[in-house]
Amino acid sequence: MDPKSKEQEKSTLGTAGKAALGLTAAAAAAFGMYVWGRPRGRARPVTELPNALNQRLHYVSWHDVHYAYYSRGGTGRPVVFLHSINAVASAHEMRPLVREFQRETSRPLYSLEWVGFGHSDRPDVGYTPQLLEAQLQHFLARVVRYEGGVDVIALSLGATYAAEIARRRPDLIRSLVAIEPSGLGDEPGAIGRAWSRLLFTLPGVQRAFYERLTTPEALHRFARHNLFTDEFGVPEEYVDYGVETARIEGAARPLDEFLSGRLFPRDARESFLRLRQPLLILFGTVADRRMERYTELPEISERPNVETVTLPTGALPHWERPGDVMERVMQFLARVDGDAPPS
Repeated sequence: MDPKSKEQEKSTLGTAGKAALGLTAAAAAAFGMYVWGRPRGRARPVTELPNALNQRLHYVSWHDVHYAYYSRGGTGRPVVFLHSINAVASAHEMRPLVREFQRETSRPLYSLEWVGFGHSDRPDVGYTPQLLEAQLQHFLARVVRYEGGVDVIALSLGATYAAEIARRRPDLIRSLVAIEPSGLGDEPGAIGRAWSRLLFTLPGVQRAFYERLTTPEALHRFARHNLFTDEFGVPEEYVDYGVETARIEGAARPLDEFLSGRLFPRDARESFLRLRQPLLILFGTVADRRMERYTELPEISERPNVETVTLPTGALPHWERPGDVMERVMQFLARVDGDAPPS
């Protein structure tokens, strides 16, 4: 392949890949009828996915769907992990940091899987920020149920949804660690949004594109060019689990909303600005491995409740430097507890 063709291939994959895998109104009436209708006693979802975290896996009946979460018992205030939203998202994305917490702390640990991802149901409905925020609020209020709120560690769009719930229900979330949060940079281009809408309204195109996008070769290539630094490389387990979760029935269903930008809240900046709880924003600094430009970050960082930490990594710092991320997070939580001086 000549250099020009290679560059075109990289550009095409980068454009589609960043839209589909980037860590970057109420739900539609059809979704409302599906989820909020009277439960009909559905069985738990059954998937062939392996256990991603070596923890107990649970299912929660929520109206007419089931969503999944992992847990480990312990003492003290719970820590809740939230994965991102992308073409192959699941709780496995948080695995390196969850393992650090398993080794270093005795606190209760919870890892939620969003509806449409991982072991959770993947219904054929419209996926919106309102849907996932409602799921998170239900999970914190009805499942975890800890007086005074929990400490949340969330990735990308998961952090953005958590910021809105923390703003709306401060009794549920005591502090938030936002790793590579979405919504604090430039908006997706109008041309890209129009292209996405056109492509995925054509019959059969979405599934065909999704299957090509989520082959082992395509996922590895995308991760190498967009997520991980050259020095670190691409972990095989990251690709392998991504391929497995992409093959579960219904895995492609949230992709249209994601590519069109409908899963990105319009008021993400306001959610972070209006947050009163302690907030740690942590992201990598390697420019060509970042999903956000963080043009909105300076204004947010000036707030007294906000701390910002950067590491010389790509878009997944908790994979490249889990020990460093763990250290920064534990220092932050110690300050929240009043056991350490301000940074």
